[in-house]
Amino acid sequence: MPDSLNIKDSMNPNPITVSPDASLSEIAKVTLAHKISGVLVVDKSKKLLGMVSELDILRELTKGIYHEGRNASSLKAQDIMTKEVTVVSPDAQLFDVMTSMLNQGQRRRPVIENGKLIGQVTCRQLLKIITSFSRFQSTKKR
Repeated sequence: MPDSLNIKDSMNPNPITVSPDASLSEIAKVTLAHKISGVLVVDKSKKLLGMVSELDILRELTKGIYHEGRNASSLKAQDIMTKEVTVVSPDAQLFDVMTSMLNQGQRRRPVIENGKLIGQVTCRQLLKIITSFSRFQSTKKR
């Protein structure tokens, strides 16, 4: 594995985003259509406002159906998003970000530059990177 890889070299430069006014139903459809575990919530200028995960969606749907009787369809991204999101700069080292994500149990990290969302790195991307290195691929079965 190379000694140094920056996040900017490995990030997805076009992460799936929604507006703060996106409905719970819209967010669920987007996550299912793109086969992702969550979306980033941004304003029109690409400022990161928060994040909504599959678990957030399920939690709210379950509350609405089984517990509180409220209409979950009236909820918007801004109502259910996690607002305190750990972010990373494009110059951060891949291994450092990976270690931090593992230690904090996080599946994704938005990449922010000059206050704007410019990308995202996910566990799946990191796994692809690690498995692409020859040392991993050259392991022989005995």
